[in-house]
Amino acid sequence: MENPIHNIQLPPYPIAPTQRVTEDYFGITIQDDFRNLENLEDSKVTQWFREEATYTENILNRITGQEALLEKMTDYINRKSFRLQQIQITQKDEYFFIKQNADENIGRLFYRKNFESEDELLYDPKDFKPDSDKTYVISYIHPSWDSSYIVIALTPRGSEIAEMLIMDMKTQTILPQIITHCWPSNGTGVSWLPDNSGFIYLHYPEIDHQDDNFLKDMKTVLYKIGNNPKDLTVILSRETHPEFNMQPEDFPSATLLHPNDTYLHGSIRGATAYGRGLYAKVEDLKKGKLQWKKLYDEKDKISQVLFVKDEFIYSSAQDASNFQILKTKVEQADFKNPTVLIPQKEEVINNFQMTSDGIYFTTIKNGVEAKLYFFKDGKEQEINLPKASGTISIRTKDKSQPDIWVHNTGWLNNSRRYKYLPNQQKFVLEELSPQAAYPEFEGFVVKEVLVSAHDGELIPLSIIHQKEVILDGQNPTILLGYGSYGISLKPHFNPIVLAWVEQGGIYCIPHVRGGGEKGDAWYQGGKKTNKPNTWKDLISCTEYMIEQGYTSKEKTIIRGGSAGGILVGRALTERPDLFAVVIAQVGMMNPLRSEQSPNGPNNTKEFGTVKDEVECKALIEMDSYLHIQPDTQYPATLITAGMNDPRIIAWQPGKFAAKLQKFNASDKPILFKVDYNSGHGLNNTKSQYLQQSIHRYAFALWQIGHPDYVLKDEEK
Repeated sequence: MENPIHNIQLPPYPIAPTQRVTEDYFGITIQDDFRNLENLEDSKVTQWFREEATYTENILNRITGQEALLEKMTDYINRKSFRLQQIQITQKDEYFFIKQNADENIGRLFYRKNFESEDELLYDPKDFKPDSDKTYVISYIHPSWDSSYIVIALTPRGSEIAEMLIMDMKTQTILPQIITHCWPSNGTGVSWLPDNSGFIYLHYPEIDHQDDNFLKDMKTVLYKIGNNPKDLTVILSRETHPEFNMQPEDFPSATLLHPNDTYLHGSIRGATAYGRGLYAKVEDLKKGKLQWKKLYDEKDKISQVLFVKDEFIYSSAQDASNFQILKTKVEQADFKNPTVLIPQKEEVINNFQMTSDGIYFTTIKNGVEAKLYFFKDGKEQEINLPKASGTISIRTKDKSQPDIWVHNTGWLNNSRRYKYLPNQQKFVLEELSPQAAYPEFEGFVVKEVLVSAHDGELIPLSIIHQKEVILDGQNPTILLGYGSYGISLKPHFNPIVLAWVEQGGIYCIPHVRGGGEKGDAWYQGGKKTNKPNTWKDLISCTEYMIEQGYTSKEKTIIRGGSAGGILVGRALTERPDLFAVVIAQVGMMNPLRSEQSPNGPNNTKEFGTVKDEVECKALIEMDSYLHIQPDTQYPATLITAGMNDPRIIAWQPGKFAAKLQKFNASDKPILFKVDYNSGHGLNNTKSQYLQQSIHRYAFALWQIGHPDYVLKDEEK
């Protein structure tokens, strides 16, 4: 196989074993030539995966220019002397956080007695199973209400299923009990009891992510400190509460939102924006069995919730696509006639928090322009921010205290942390970590434009480039998109992304339908039968960039991961002529078969089920694997899979890679990067993150003909 870039002869791909299966789906005949790749225990299949891993690693490592890129990216990411994550502030003004110094590959758990005090090291993950050959990272922390204990979750790098330790803060020692079969970084995490004697968490009976029983019949359990973690006290599950007709794949969770609350909030949901809600009295925790009662349904489209005495305060998109904040009585809930606290606005209401002063809430316009408001006694007012912001996140200690912090960031401005003083109506900078200067980015600009879609809808498109960009169609351009679950791609500062712009590239974020940038209607516009809008929006944004002279087909790269695999996969199969490079990271590439994977049934709420004719046909339409056509010239494609991935099983991208390699009629490379030390891209070490980023950039720059990125001859 001869690659057109620099005329380098690439070796033939490893030959994938095949097994043709033909099936009928509501009158549609589907031929699947690589069904056997779904069996990850088959020795021939595992051999092919390993051969693909070796093949791709060999190609990627031969691309020149990566040493200089690594040096640049390392400088950018290490320019801060340290970084903080998962900041937790207790009612006593104590701080818990993960701190990672510039010279460290993973973070450690630290503590401050107050904002002004020195950092104290509490726990180093290297001390967990020191004889193991695995590198563990801290994936989640949560202190008790009174700070007497803290839960510390650890997971092998690149994985997500965790083991939880409990530290006694009086002695700063780890208790002997280790809680397994948990995944607190996913979902509601740990919820401490009012008296701090234990906590509630979600138990996963099966933790092998390749087992058919994985993500089935989860149980919310009550754990008391000192007890044997294997003795489960189940307080919400399909077995204990059959009256709620839970499916095996439903996630039943319970949360205590405040130590003085009368009610627990229960949730039955899955991988989609809305779920069912329950409530139970906190006092019943002492009885061991809770009397859960229904609170709301999926159709109520409830996003965020709070309890205030006997009232339920919530945000909802029901009859208000941009969301509104409402309240009703808990035990006599009336969702048809609730009290409207904050009505729908032109912008999307994004998040709200309550303090002793009132309700603070944020809005977002087109996913990129954020504002902050305060509501009290039926009146609302906008709070002027210290500077214009693309993204705002607000943090409070709890609803009984006035403290509130605002994190402000954007595409080109690093996150700043402010404390808001309501009595003085001003912000005070309260940084926990140092700022870093990036003079390399000072000449960059962001353009927020609206692009007309195939059906006339206006798609928000964020364009980041150097100020003096020349519109000659020769600028390497990445378009990164997602478009599922109502998740918005919000502005955030990432020097690794901006390194692309510094090299003369353009970085774009098309806010396609299926996300939440323009409210619930935007989300529904890219869901199930409306899913084609997602990839058609990406195609429209790509055409816009070309028509405006920013780039050309020969210089365009599209990138998407996870559910974003549908986005880039179908854009690739529908318009293979439009792109130079496609990067699909741990992507959902064969959604018709997704239900047969452990995490598949959970995702039917978002994408559809093969058991319903309309939804099944929608799955066929969004299935990139099925739309690969023989004798078609496809662009250069880099497909990745993580063998520790609990969300997208490795055979999804594997089948897509095998079929694309077989049917591709162009001489562009189709590479399948299989990572045996990574999963969905979460909980990676810094070195893993950097290496994956460098490989993506190097592959793209090589394929668009950048002179610094060429393929060296293989050493003999």
